[in-house]
Amino acid sequence: MEIKGSLSEKTARTTASYLETSLDAADTVYLPACQIPCGQEILFQGEIPGIFAEEAVRNHSFSMVSRHFHESLELYFLLEGERFYFVEQDTYHVRDHMGILVDQNQIHKTCPAGTKTRHHRFLLQLEGRALSEIIRLCGFQGLLEFGEQYRGIIHFSESEWNQVLKLLERIKSELSCIGTSERFSGSEAEKRAAEGMIRLYTAQLLLLLIRVRSREEAQGWKEPRQSSLVHTGMYQKVHEIAIYLQNNSARKLCLDDLAAHFFISRSYLTRIFRTVTGFTVSEYQNICRIKKAQILLRETSMSITEISMETGFGSLPYFERVFRQTAAQTPLQYRQSVRKRVN
Repeated sequence: MEIKGSLSEKTARTTASYLETSLDAADTVYLPACQIPCGQEILFQGEIPGIFAEEAVRNHSFSMVSRHFHESLELYFLLEGERFYFVEQDTYHVRDHMGILVDQNQIHKTCPAGTKTRHHRFLLQLEGRALSEIIRLCGFQGLLEFGEQYRGIIHFSESEWNQVLKLLERIKSELSCIGTSERFSGSEAEKRAAEGMIRLYTAQLLLLLIRVRSREEAQGWKEPRQSSLVHTGMYQKVHEIAIYLQNNSARKLCLDDLAAHFFISRSYLTRIFRTVTGFTVSEYQNICRIKKAQILLRETSMSITEISMETGFGSLPYFERVFRQTAAQTPLQYRQSVRKRVN
């Protein structure tokens, strides 16, 4: 199973020259997707410890790589176009001037929406103590708690969207200076200052997200994301199947029985589930089991053997193999790493 690694496991990839331009750093330089040269998909990549940024444009019917979830938060901004964005069990219809915050270890995948295949997006993957401390200094909980509270779809007003673009451009400008040796010849102190600015701009984005949510709730939209949920066709059916798998993850489920439960054929079930989620039914169920196992490893003193039985794996070697494939470490290593962070 191919799992996208956490930021701390990535190699430095600060390839920063994405457009030849002489614009001031405060200017936004986002071009419409139609004006970007054909074949140029990844426009920008940059990274410092705890923050990875990538801008891309797709001029074809692009679906995200299948098996996709990670321990970092993901903040996704759609600059142009429209996409279907599957998260856990829900599918959102995301349009330009919108964003979505994906919490750590949430299954997610994007795919084309309608007949328009071209889209332009910017994403940030976030983790680490430094950014978490900045959020706390602003009077809010840390990064992980932030993800739990504010995950989901984000609807920006025109003025808020302009703020987003300016902050993304400033993040790119600082990452470009760090990542391009001929442009960055400063001292180590200047490099640290640039990294600090990147974290501050990223924290501003998160604070802006809080402001947007507060505004929506003040206007009576307690669940603003509901208006963007897709409730039709195979997306609604996959939503129902995913909820069922989450609630019955410890059970041994037969595909024929599962299909009969939802009054569809086995072939149709497997096809639409893989299309929407990127996972097979068995893979998705195992991920639900692993998530429950992680909770038990963190919050109880149950033995690893007991947890393997409680979560439905039945066999300790099978549990350890799937856990390692999913989390890139053994259950024991996961428990020890959690306790080390707490202490």
